[in-house]
Parts: sequence; structure tokens; C-alpha cells
Amino acid sequence: MIQLDLDEQAILDLFSDLLPPERWAELEGELEGARRPQIYSLRVVAAMMILQQLDARGTQEQVVQKLAAGRLQHRLPKSKRARAKKISANTGTYCTACRQFPLALLEKACAQMLAELAKRIHPGADLGPVVLLVDGSSFSLEHDQELLQHYPPARNQNGAAHWGMMRVVVLHDVHTGIALYPQWGPMYGDKAVAEQELAERALEKAPPGSVVLGDANFGIFSFAYKAVQLNHPVLFRLTAQRAQAMGAGVLLPRGERPFYWKPTRKDREATPSLPREAQIQGRLLAIQVPGFRQPLYLFTTLILPLEQVVGIYGWRWNIELDLRSLKHTLDLFHLRGKSKEAAEKEVLVATVAYGLVRMFMAAAARRPGVEPRRLSFTAACGLLNLMVDELCSGSREQRAQALDRLLRLMATRKLPKRSKERHYDRAVWGFRASFPFRRIDGTPSKSKWH
Repeated sequence: MIQLDLDEQAILDLFSDLLPPERWAELEGELEGARRPQIYSLRVVAAMMILQQLDARGTQEQVVQKLAAGRLQHRLPKSKRARAKKISANTGTYCTACRQFPLALLEKACAQMLAELAKRIHPGADLGPVVLLVDGSSFSLEHDQELLQHYPPARNQNGAAHWGMMRVVVLHDVHTGIALYPQWGPMYGDKAVAEQELAERALEKAPPGSVVLGDANFGIFSFAYKAVQLNHPVLFRLTAQRAQAMGAGVLLPRGERPFYWKPTRKDREATPSLPREAQIQGRLLAIQVPGFRQPLYLFTTLILPLEQVVGIYGWRWNIELDLRSLKHTLDLFHLRGKSKEAAEKEVLVATVAYGLVRMFMAAAARRPGVEPRRLSFTAACGLLNLMVDELCSGSREQRAQALDRLLRLMATRKLPKRSKERHYDRAVWGFRASFPFRRIDGTPSKSKWH
């Protein structure tokens, strides 16, 4: 019999049940009208959506077939068909169930699941508090009139694009990569939201006292002031223009000085709600780092040596890799939902699925004693997808054996340590258009190749 430690057993229970059964019952009790026991309860639908998201090519047919084969037997409600194991492999009922459960209910379930995953975030040995990386990205959406109303497409002198665009901002733990609750909104149109506004919303769910680390896009006074007001130490890069206006040029090639950051007239015009006495006490740093074309200008409220602050800022690149994993490995680059609720549900479920993979990677990294980011996310996601049937088995012994084997395999999938950084000349492959481009009104337009 496999003996798991307490933390690994807790991880297995979290993946197996996602939430305690009584919590699922409370959530389903919030639905309007009485619901008799059925196969596709909220607990089952949420699990199936996550399993579908873990497989980059996962379809509704595949996940329904897994349910019919008994893979989620321990999650099924007590009904006649579940006891008789007579579950249809048709996807119609599952598709209807995904639509029937409102977004607000799934948001509550995903928020609690992400809160449970956030408990796995622990500060590294090199820094006391938790460090959270902040950045945003964009997802394209299906061409649907409802979606285009809520998430308009980009426009230029030639007219509107075909796909609607959603802007998403996430906070990721620097060591494990686990993401917190995402925030999203339209990228274009009259109701477009900026990344900084979404990031301010995301900060409200961040662990108290965690360090917020961002690039120059977030190195503005309003966002830094919001973070400090929420008792978060900050470390931001500044644009050269902003840093020069703050007097950082005299600090080159390597220097720092205490600085009271006050809002400019433009800052107050952009954020009228700022108090008159608003200011941030911190440090202004400037350093010429080898490999950077421009000097590195930083503002921080951390009380650490300059070299250590610069080293911490170097971790920021990890969120670029995290976003790439979300968009490409989990296939979130283009959302397939045909309605506003369906697209937003996809974002939530994908974030939970991503966090579950990162949770397993953190547990696997403890066995050889390496950093979780030394392990390959793509390989870990593939291994989890291959062994998900055993991890969802009705037998606790089989689930424990599967977890032990999964963690051992994940621990071997280390990213290579290269002696030299790889550099490639910037180039893109050409895409020859064989047909005319189509306009949004349906009429063809001339292609440059014709």
C-alpha cells in the first residue's frame, strides 16, 4: 500500500473532490427551483469542464465517454442511472448542463477552488514574503453578435477586425506559478478597460503583505498607490521618460536614493479619486545591466540591497512563460464559447486547470529538492492528462498509487540548464494568402497577392 505524506494526500483529495461535498450541495442549493438528483450536477459538470480543459484537444465527446466509462463514479449523485452505470455517451445533456449552470454559481465554485490552490503558495527561502507577478494578455473570441457587443473587435482605417477581443490580467506566484483569480474585460470599444484597472481588482484577492512585481506598464503612480494602500510592497520598472522626470538619470551607471513619489498633473487627471496628500515613500534605482539596451530604472518599497532588488526583478520574465502556457499549452489563445457566459466560464475553468497542474508540479519538485519552475509545464500537463483516469478512480488505493507514480515522473521532467543563452535573428514565416480577405460585412476584399 502506497503511503503518501499529509500534504500529498491533501493534494490528491483536492484534485479528486475539488471542493468538499457539503460545499457542492450548498452551491447547488442556490439554484432557483428544486432540482431532483441527476447525473450532471454542478460537481460533475465542473470536474468534466476541468478535465476537458486539461486536454488541449479535449472535446465534449471525449469527456462524456470518460464519464460513461465510470471514470468519475465517486462524484456522481445517488441516482438510479448512476447506480446502474447506464450513462449515455451522447453529449447533448452535458452541453445543456454547461449552459444551465449560471456564471455566478461557477464563479463562486472557481473562486473557492483558486483560494484552496493559493494556500499552496509559500515564500521562497531567498525572500520573506510571497512575490506575485502581474501582467495581462488578450484572448480572441468567436465571431458572434452577442460576443461582439460585449467584447468588440479591434478597428483601424480599414474597418473592424473579425474576432472580438478580451483583456485578461492575472497574478502568479513567482515560485510555483499558481495563479490567483483572474480579472477580465473588453479590450476595445466604449467600455474598454485598462490592464491597470483590472490589476487593481486582482490585488483585492492577493495574500496580505505579498510583493507585487510588474513591468513598466504597471509602473505608474495610481497602481503603485493602490498596491501600497493594500499593504503590498511593490517593485516596478519605470519607463525611461518617467524615470528621467523623477531625476533617475543622475544615478547612472549604478545608484539609488530615497524618493517620495507624488502624482503629476496628468496622473491626477487620469485618476481624479487620488487624495491631495497622496504619495509613496520608496527608493529610486538606476543601473546599467549587461544585456539590456537601455538602463534599468526601478521603483521599490523593499528594503533590500540594490543587487538583490535587480535579481528579484529578473524573475518577472516568468509570467511571460506562464501566459504562454495558459494560451498555448492549455489552448486558451482563442476562446470557443459562443456566448458571453460561455467564454467567461472558459477563462475561469482554464485558470483552475492551470493551477492544478502547477500544484502537482510543486509537490513533485519537493521530492528531488528543486524549484518547481525547473520542471516542464508542458510535460507535467501531458503526464497529468494521461493519468487523470487513475487519479479520478473510485478506489482510494488506486488514486494513491497513481499520484505517487505521477509525482515521480513529473520530477524527472526537468528543463535543461544551458551553458549559453540561445539567440536567434528576428524573422517570421511568410503567409501567402490564396483567397481574398473577407470583410466583416461578408463582402470579399482584394488580397495583396491578387
